[in-house]
Formats: sequence, C-alpha cells, structure tokens
Amino acid sequence: MILGMILVAAMASPALARRETVPQVCPAPVKPALFLSPMGEPFRPQGDADDPVKRWFDQADRNGDGKLTVGELMLDADRFFVTLDKDRNGELLPDEVHAYEQDVAPEIRLYQRRPEPAADGAKKGDGRDRPRPERRRGNQPIGAYAEGVMGAGRYAFLNIPNPVAAADSDFNRAISQREFGAAAAARFADLDPRQTKALALAQLPRTPAQQAANAVCLARLKEKRK
Repeated sequence: MILGMILVAAMASPALARRETVPQVCPAPVKPALFLSPMGEPFRPQGDADDPVKRWFDQADRNGDGKLTVGELMLDADRFFVTLDKDRNGELLPDEVHAYEQDVAPEIRLYQRRPEPAADGAKKGDGRDRPRPERRRGNQPIGAYAEGVMGAGRYAFLNIPNPVAAADSDFNRAISQREFGAAAAARFADLDPRQTKALALAQLPRTPAQQAANAVCLARLKEKRK
C-alpha cells in the first residue's frame, strides 16, 4: 500500500515528468542548411520537406536498393567530376578548383579555424605564428562538433577542408578523373570501417552542422519544459 502511494507520487512529480519527456534527440530530424557529399558536391534544401542528405543518397544509390556501394560512390564522383571539368580535358586544373571554391561551394571558405596564439618567442610574420596543422586519424567520420573541423568538414561526413583539392594524390596541381575516383573509393572505406560493403542512409554519420543544430533544438526543448 505504502509502496503504491510512493509510486503514484513519483509519477505525479513535475520534475520527474520533465526529465522523462525531454528527448535525447529532436523529435523531427534536423535537416542541414547545406550538405556536402563525400566528393564535395553541395546539396541545399529545396523546400521545407526536402532533406539534402537523403536527396544526395537517393541520387548516388543507382539501383535504388537503399544501400550505397563503393562502385556507386565512384560513379557519383565521375558525374560530379564532369560538371567541374569545364574544358573537358579530363583534369581539374587550379582554375577549376578555384572556381569550385568560389562559385560551387563558397561556404567552405566561411568556416576556418582561427590561428592559435604564437608560440613562446615567435614573432608575428616569422612563420611560427601560423595555425598548427589539424590532428586527426585519416579522414574518419566526425564524432562530434569539434574545434578541429575546418572548411567543408562542417557540412560533410568527413573532415576534409576541400574535398576536391584533396583528391590530388600526387600533388601535381592537376586532378585526373582516375584520382577523383580513387579518392571516392578511399572515402567510402573511411565511412565503412566495418567493411560492410553496402551502407544504408541510417549508417552514415551526422555532419557537425547537423549535430550543432540538434544541440540547439534540444536546448530549446529543455528551456520550454522548465
């Protein structure tokens, strides 16, 4: 009898009710204002009902089976490469990479990490006051919205500041279609550490921009329930 009264009182407690009703994630999935595919193609919302991440995924999923394979990602890379290769010479040259940064995905230039304070004894302009290189393991998916995220990494699954320029594997300032496809294969491997060979949309990580938006959403929900 006494135990039953305690349980009833606990259920009626406003504090407990608030704790139980505040979700861990927003009731509606947070859609990004911008999504950059693994190869750097921008997808922006086309209305309230549109999800840029899903739109890219559905486009890349050539056979429509709800799974993305390395072959499909490489085909998606080929398609995007052709749109960037304005002179159709089979290579992305510096002016075409610059056009990508300026015109196709200018947002990647808006989010850059601020330089760290100069080291002891360093003078401004002597080279030692430059930002330190980012420390991370390969191009592993972002686990949290962190200070080390730069450029395109804010809007993408992988922390790659410029996904197009990063495909230049031999550093000769000319990105061939073969290099671009090889970069797609490598990035698929980064997204598939368990080597499942086929990724569903739900298996892909949230971008740092999505994580930040979700955190804001949760904060507002908690504030309403106070």
